[in-house]
Amino acid sequence: MTVPTPARRLVEEYYALIDGGNLPEACELMTEDVKLTFANAEPVYGRAAAASSIQYVLDCCDSIKHDVVTFFETTDADGTRTAFFEIRIKYFLKNGKVLDNPGAVVATVDAEGRFTEQRLYGDLNEVFAP
Repeated sequence: MTVPTPARRLVEEYYALIDGGNLPEACELMTEDVKLTFANAEPVYGRAAAASSIQYVLDCCDSIKHDVVTFFETTDADGTRTAFFEIRIKYFLKNGKVLDNPGAVVATVDAEGRFTEQRLYGDLNEVFAP
């Protein structure tokens, strides 16, 4: 049995909150000056902008489900952790479609256990399709 690392626990807590419809609490797991990048979109800076960007995706969905598939992590001398992970995201869209998309994330977590950056890579075109 593998014991989850602090970064893995943070990632799983974060996605459980989002999947459970609690975006405000999920965003509390970010620093105030977090940098968030979705795929090829321009990065947004700050917790409020990150929340707005995530809410834009959630507004297309009745619900969403994230599953972390693989997970790798490095730790710097200052306690900063960088997590690299593969993710599967199931989007239950408002138009009735269900999408099961693969993705990848690079996330940086500070020594206090909050996200300082998230870079999410995946194809969101079908999520936003009319």
